[in-house]
Amino acid sequence: MSELAVIYNPEKIALSRLEKAFAKHPGATPTFLATDSSSNGAGQARQALALGLSIIFVAGGDGTLRNVVQGTAGEEVAIGILPLGTGNILARNLKIPIGNLDAAIKKALKGHAYEIDLGVAKAVFADGSLREFVFTGIAGVGMDAKLMENTQPKLKRRVGWIAYIEGGIRSLPLKFERFDVQIDNQVRTLKSYSLLVGNVGWLPGLISMMPDAQMDDGKLDIAAIGPRKILNWVDFFSRITWQNLVVRPLALGRRWMDEKANVKTLENLSSPRIRIKPHNPAAMQLDGDPVGEVIEVDFSLKNKALKVLI
Repeated sequence: MSELAVIYNPEKIALSRLEKAFAKHPGATPTFLATDSSSNGAGQARQALALGLSIIFVAGGDGTLRNVVQGTAGEEVAIGILPLGTGNILARNLKIPIGNLDAAIKKALKGHAYEIDLGVAKAVFADGSLREFVFTGIAGVGMDAKLMENTQPKLKRRVGWIAYIEGGIRSLPLKFERFDVQIDNQVRTLKSYSLLVGNVGWLPGLISMMPDAQMDDGKLDIAAIGPRKILNWVDFFSRITWQNLVVRPLALGRRWMDEKANVKTLENLSSPRIRIKPHNPAAMQLDGDPVGEVIEVDFSLKNKALKVLI
């Protein structure tokens, strides 16, 4: 692979470790590009394209991956994922080895391009500005984004996704928000803590709030999270953990879960386009990165626009 760039986050991995890992694969002659705080990978992606490199490996977390994909938007590029972040959401859903750099490199080098949908978020911010982003896994408006704002980066680097628990405690007390949600030309007002919009379903800890999400079906999935009472929270955690793993795979189990589902606790919907308008400015995150408070977001998809080597 002579046309290979490796864009890496130097806060996640040292260049010497990457060079040592790739030295085990003599056929690969990568150009290494370190991210910087000004573009977090988007600038390095454009640099790789300018060098004529059409295969880009991303060594970092979900945020680095999202910025690299943002920087290559519209170009014919194949992405290899070397997951070194906190959540590694897309890598988990693609079953790319996590915590094993050598295995991830080998999988990407030998992999074929799998075309998946790419999320797009057109957001109007509280100051009236309009910005367009891409996201590869899951976006959120409301509580989950506030939680990520309150998570300490140093703690996240040290203990991984468990740091979000501390961020959640710092986000207390939880507050309901009202969101006008437009799906298929119909508008509903949902009272929820948070709305998740994604192209994938599984999170760290074998948790899934969108178990039917597929990466190449041309649809975004949405999860409205709104438990009211203690029993609702018990139902919520049961549904997103062991029921998804043990009950849902069975036809009768799935039917039972769907019939017993309390939509006030957790409601799942899907559509190629989802427009969310919070009644008050609400925090938004994209692939785990807080991006600010929004007053409206239009979520859509670019169908099979992202090629991932697996």
